[in-house]
Parts: sequence; structure tokens; C-alpha cells
Amino acid sequence: MRSPIASVIMVILLTACSDRAALTGVRRTGRAAGDRAPGREGRPLDGRPTMPPPATSDPAAPLSQLQTMVAASLTQVPMPPDGYSHAADAVHPDLACAPASWNTSQCWVTYTPYMGSDPQWENPSFLTAQTPTRWQLPDGVANPVIPWGGPGHYNSDPDQAFDPGTGRLITYYREVSGGFNNIYATSTGDGRHWSTPVLAFRERDHDAVSPAIVIDDDRTARMWYVRSGVGCSSGNTSIRMRTAHPAASAAFERAVWSDPTDVALQQPGFTIWHLDVLALPDHQGYVALYAAHAPTNDCASNDLWIAISPDGVRWHTFPVPVMWRGMPAARKLKVRTWYRGTMSYDAATDTLHFWPSALTADGRWNVYHAAFDFSELVRTLLSATPADQPTDLLQQPSRVSAALRNRMP
Repeated sequence: MRSPIASVIMVILLTACSDRAALTGVRRTGRAAGDRAPGREGRPLDGRPTMPPPATSDPAAPLSQLQTMVAASLTQVPMPPDGYSHAADAVHPDLACAPASWNTSQCWVTYTPYMGSDPQWENPSFLTAQTPTRWQLPDGVANPVIPWGGPGHYNSDPDQAFDPGTGRLITYYREVSGGFNNIYATSTGDGRHWSTPVLAFRERDHDAVSPAIVIDDDRTARMWYVRSGVGCSSGNTSIRMRTAHPAASAAFERAVWSDPTDVALQQPGFTIWHLDVLALPDHQGYVALYAAHAPTNDCASNDLWIAISPDGVRWHTFPVPVMWRGMPAARKLKVRTWYRGTMSYDAATDTLHFWPSALTADGRWNVYHAAFDFSELVRTLLSATPADQPTDLLQQPSRVSAALRNRMP
């Protein structure tokens, strides 16, 4: 029986215009569709599925449907105060789940505290995810796990994945220092003790923003990141990807990364700022979740979009965001700007989970959770046109000062 994911991806292949890049898929351990792992049979994406048409021809229907989906599940995730700033402000969450229980829990979270939007607190920290909305400090962990580097330095954008070769959890993060974005790697075998960070590669400021890593079963790794140039105020960013495949006996921190290649992921009419990438099960592609803003604005006015891909290089985007600042559920939470989020996918229920971070009107950084029927979400996005875009996507937040924008993580 064809899985819901395969049907969704086939619909996009069949309906995408010939001059558009096709597709993407889900979360963190996968190979490009069509690639075959040694000794494993890939699942071909063949056949023409029958998908129901949109429920109504009302041009407002896609937005109404998205608002209903978000309102049904959107809730704040309570965060424990970190041991450094002693505040619960949190940004840049990233979730990694092991195939089975790993050191008493299956899913783990990295994030950066960000009290008062002060970068001295912005250091990778670590939690265990007991449920989608219950995250807690593991026994024996004192956050942050990566300390502040002092004046002129800050850490941000951690992302993690399990190494199937060693069973260790690998974390990459971006250190901004000396005119460079330095991407460091560290790992843990028990969630409590971390290896000494090793420089993976570097780009000039700010050309390696929000690294997102997927590690495949054979230890082939892909890392996507945003090339932004001037940073938060950039009106023109691009997505790059590097790959690595360490030897069987080598620690992942010592992996040699390829030179970057450009990836065909652009949101027409908007500027991508931070992203996360999820590999779908059974090598059925990838899903990207990203915060993007109008080129005339900056990263203090982001909304959340998704794209899908068969191979991580060619991406199919949609004309409307999944979550935007002006939707009723966001206004109720007083969201000023949506920010980097993370994802997971439950194949048994065809559920795509989002955990976006956001800045609210009271100056706090919070993490939220929303769950979607993945097939229904993509059908709704496919039914939308550019004319369906919310009218407030170009709006700048009225009470975010220039000083605060300059401290956007």
C-alpha cells in the first residue's frame, strides 16, 4: 500500500510546472529519494495517486483551512530556566530522535537561551523531550553545554542528529567571531558529557546561518545553511549545501566537508532567514521549514513556510506560509516574529510536528508546538495561489526597535 507521503510527493511531481524545481520531504535521517543504501531496496515513487480536490473554490479557503489546523493544536512549550541566565527565554530549537530509546529517552532538544535578546546568553543548551510539550533538563546536565566565548563572540543556531555508526548525538553550531561564521561540531554518548568542539568549516559573516544537518544510515551527511551576506537585514539570501561521509572508524567531528553547492530553494517574493530540514522515512524526500520575510523588511518580521524535495537540491515551494504573524492564533499569543523551528514526522499517523520559536510583544522568546495531518497540509498548500497570500506579510512589527533588530539571533 502506498504511504501518504509517497502520494503527496507524487501529486507534487505531477502538478508542478515544468519550469519549477520539484519537491521535498521530512526529518533527520534520510537519503535522497532514488538513492539506494547498500543492501536496502529503495521505494520507487511510481503510479498516479488520486487525491481529493480542495473542499471549496472559495479563494479564502486555503488560509481558513490553515488557520483551523494551527488553532487546533498551537500551544506554548514550557521551557525550564537555563543555568546561566536563569530565564526561560529560548530560540533556535532543534529536535533529534533516536531509532530507539537512547540514555533513557528517545528524543532530545538543543536550543539557545536568549534572555533580553542578549547574545551573551545565546549558547547551545540541551533538554530531553518527554512529550511534544514536556521538555526538561536531563539529570547531570548544566546548561549551557557550550559556554559563551566572551566579548566579540556569540554562539547560535545549534542543530543535531544521531550518528548511526557510533550511536552518538552530533551537534553543530555557529560561532560568530572575527568576521566569520565558524561551524563547530561536538558530540555526546550519554547526553551529559560532550567532546571538545572541532571546527567543521567557516564562511565569512553571515554566510553560514542556521545549519541544518541530516545523517543517513551509511553516515552520509548533508548540511544546508543560509548565505545571507549582511545578516538579518538582508533582502537577498540563498541556500547552500555541503556533504560529508566520514570513514567507518572516524569520529563525526573529524568529517571533511565538501565545498558548498547552491540549492534551488527560494521563496518567491520573500527572503529566507533561518531553516531546518527533515528527512522523510523510507528515502521519500525532505521537508524544509523556514522563516522568511519580505525583502523590504528584515528578520523581525518573519513568517513560517515549508518546501518539499526529492533529493535536497530541487525544492517545490508553496505560495502561502503555514503560520504567519497575522493569523488569529499568532495574534492571540502576541507573536511579533516567527523564528527558527524544528520538526518531526510520525509515519504511523501521518503527523508532521512543528516547534517554532518566536519573539512576542513582551520581548520574550518562546517555543511553540503545532501538529498537522501532513497530507492534508500539503493538499491545502497545493490549492493556494499567490493571490491567497495574507495581506499582512509585508507589514513590519510596529514596536520592534532598531536596536532589538540588530540583536536578532
